[in-house]
Amino acid sequence: MPASIVLFIVLELLIIPSIGDKERKIRRNVVKVFVLLTTIFMILIFNEVQRAPVVYEIGNVFGMGAIFRIDMLNYVFIILTGIVWLALGIYSLEDINYVFYTLTYFAIIGTLMAGDLLSFFLFFEAMTFISYALMVYHRGEDQLEAGKVYIYMGIIGGLSILSGILMLSAYTGSFEWSPLAVQFSEMGPIKYIIAAFLIGGFGIKAGMVPFHFWMPKVYEGGPISVVALSSGILIKIGAYGILRVVSVVFSVTDSARLSSVELLWQVSRNIGAVVIWIGIITMVVGVFMALQQGNMKRMLAYHSVSQMGYMIMGIGVAGYLGYEGAMGFAGAVFHMINHAFFKVILFMVAGLVFLRTREWNMYKLGGLWKKMPLTALLCLIAVFGITGMPGFNGFASKSVLHHAIDEAYLYGHEVFRYAELLFVIVSAGTVCSFLKFFGYIFLGDLAPEYEKIEGDHYRMNGAMGILAFFVIAIGLNPSFFFEGYLIPAASSFTYSPEFIQSYLVGLEFFGADEIVDFLGVYIIGFGMFVVGVKFHLFSLPLPKWINAERFIYKPVTVVCEKFPNFCVQQFEKRIIFGDVVIYAVLLTVILGMLIVFGI
Repeated sequence: MPASIVLFIVLELLIIPSIGDKERKIRRNVVKVFVLLTTIFMILIFNEVQRAPVVYEIGNVFGMGAIFRIDMLNYVFIILTGIVWLALGIYSLEDINYVFYTLTYFAIIGTLMAGDLLSFFLFFEAMTFISYALMVYHRGEDQLEAGKVYIYMGIIGGLSILSGILMLSAYTGSFEWSPLAVQFSEMGPIKYIIAAFLIGGFGIKAGMVPFHFWMPKVYEGGPISVVALSSGILIKIGAYGILRVVSVVFSVTDSARLSSVELLWQVSRNIGAVVIWIGIITMVVGVFMALQQGNMKRMLAYHSVSQMGYMIMGIGVAGYLGYEGAMGFAGAVFHMINHAFFKVILFMVAGLVFLRTREWNMYKLGGLWKKMPLTALLCLIAVFGITGMPGFNGFASKSVLHHAIDEAYLYGHEVFRYAELLFVIVSAGTVCSFLKFFGYIFLGDLAPEYEKIEGDHYRMNGAMGILAFFVIAIGLNPSFFFEGYLIPAASSFTYSPEFIQSYLVGLEFFGADEIVDFLGVYIIGFGMFVVGVKFHLFSLPLPKWINAERFIYKPVTVVCEKFPNFCVQQFEKRIIFGDVVIYAVLLTVILGMLIVFGI
C-alpha cells in the first residue's frame, strides 16, 4: 500500500500534468485504479486485522507522536469508502475536481485510521474543508450558497469537538482512543460537559437534530455526486465519531469491567439514555419533514437525517446497556453500512432522472419506467432496502436495531417502550415516503413533454448496479456478514462475551416475529400513503417555530458576519487615534531627549 501511494503521488505530480489534452480522463482512471488497489489491499489483510489490530506509530509528531490503527470497527468502513468512491467515480458525468476528490478520500481514510484524538480531529477537519472545495468547485450560485452553510456548520462542529478533546486531555492526560470510565467515575459534572461537546460536534456532521437543517439546504444546492458522497460516507464519519466516544471513551477497560461494574458504567448509561432519545427525535423529525417534500433531493436529504437517527439510537442503546450493549453496537454499525449502499443508489437515481427530464419536483414527473426501465428496477431495489423489505439489506439491520431498542426496555427502563413504538411509526413513515417517491416518479401516466427523452444511461446504471448487488447480497444472507464481521467487531470491545454468545451468535433474521413486524410496518405505511394522498397531507404549511435554522444557524452567521464590522466601526477610529497620540508623545519625548543630550 505505501508503494501504491508513492506511485500515485508521482503520477499525479510529475507525469499526468505533462500529458496534455487527455489529462482529465487519465487522472479519472488513475484515481479509480488507486482506490481499487487500496480497497483490494485492505480486503487481503482481513485475517491479520481479525487476529489483532494493525498499529502504526509515527514519533515526534506534535511532540507526542501519532498513532494509526486498523481494527475490526474501522476496517469495514475503509472498504465501504472504497466501494462507494469507485461507484461514484463511474457514475459521475459532472466535472468533478479529482484532486479534491482524491484528497477527500485520503482525509476520510486518515480519520478512520486515526488512533488518537488529535490525529482524528486534524483529519476530520481536513475532510470538512476539502469536501467543501469539492462541493463549490463549479462555483455556481447554488453550490456557493450550499458550501457556505456546509462550511459554517463544519467549523461549528469542529470547534465543539476540539473543545471536548482539549478538556478530555486536560482531565485524563490522554489523547488516545481508550476506555476512560474509571477516570470519569471520579469526576464531577465536567464529564457530561465533555460528552456534550464531543457528541454535539460529531452530531452536527451526522445531521443529528437539532443540527440537521444544514443537510436539506446543502443537498438541494450541491452537485448530485458530492451530495451522494456526503450521504453515503461523510455523514457516517460523524456517527462513527459518536460511536467511538460512546463505545470506547465512556467504556471500561478489560481489567476493570468485572469490578464495580454498575458504578463504572454509570456515565455510559446516563449518556446512552440521552443519545437514544436524540436518535428517536432525529428519526421522527427526519421522516416527518421528508413526507412534506416534493423536491427529490430535499426528500432524500431529510431521509438521510431520519436514517442517521436509527444509527444514533443504536449507539445510544450500546451506551445505555453498557456491558450488555452489543446488540445496539452491531445494529448501528450494520445500518451505517447498509444505508450507504441504498441511499447512494437513490441519489444516483434522482440525478439520472434530472439529467433526462431537467426536473427535481417529483410531483411533475410520472410514468418514467417506460423510458427508464433499468433505472426504475434499480430504484425499486434501493426502495426495498431502505423500507426494510425481507431479502434486502435494510431489513436485516433494522431487525437488529429493533431487537436493540426492545432490550433497552427489557433490561433498562419501561419508558423505552414508547421509543420502540416511535421506531415502528417512523419505519412505517419511511414506507409511505418511498411509495410516494417511486410512485410519483416512475408509475402513472408519462407526461407528453417526456415522450422523447433519452432513457437509461448504462454507465450510470452500471454504477448503481454495483451498489445494488450489495443491497441484495447482504439482504439474502445477512448472517454471513453479521457473524463474519459484526460479531468479531463487537467482541473486540468490552461487551459481555456471554451476552454476545447468547443473543448475537445465531441470530434469526427471517423468523416469524420479524416477518410479522415487517408486514405490520408495511400495512401502516400503505395506510399513511392512502390517507396522505386523499387529504393532501404531503404539502402542509409548517410553522416557522419548528425551524432549527432560525435559532442556531442564523444567529451564528449574523455574529460571524456582523461582529467584525461592529468591531471595526466601534474601535478602529479609537485604535488609530490612540496610535497617533502614542506616536506623537514618543516622538516628542525622543526629540526632547536628543535636544537635552545634544546640548
